[in-house]
Amino acid sequence: MDPVCCESKSWMETANVEKLSKGPNQPFYQVLVDVYVDPELLVAYVAEENLLAAEESEKGRFDHPYIEFLFYGEDTAGDFIPIKQLREKYDQPRYEATGDENEDDSNS
Repeated sequence: MDPVCCESKSWMETANVEKLSKGPNQPFYQVLVDVYVDPELLVAYVAEENLLAAEESEKGRFDHPYIEFLFYGEDTAGDFIPIKQLREKYDQPRYEATGDENEDDSNS
C-alpha cells in the first residue's frame, strides 16, 4: 500500500487519477487480478476509492499464479491465509485454527 499515488504524471493522466474524488492523495494498492477475468493482467494499481468488496454471489474460486507464493491456502470461511512475510509486513497476527466451535466444553 502506498499512502499516495506513486506513479508518474503520465501514468496518472492515462489512468484519470485527477478525476477521482480524492485524486492522487489517497492510498493506492497493488492488487492481484483474477486471471479468469483478464489472463493478460496479473497486478493492478488501484486507488482506495475504487476498491470494492466482492458481492456474496461473486465469491468463489480466484485464480492467480502468485497465490501459492503469497498464501498458505484458505481457511474454512474461504479467506486466504497469508505467508509469514505478509503478516509481518502488515503487522497481522499469526493465523490460528480455533478448532471445532460446536464442541461442547463441559465435562459431562
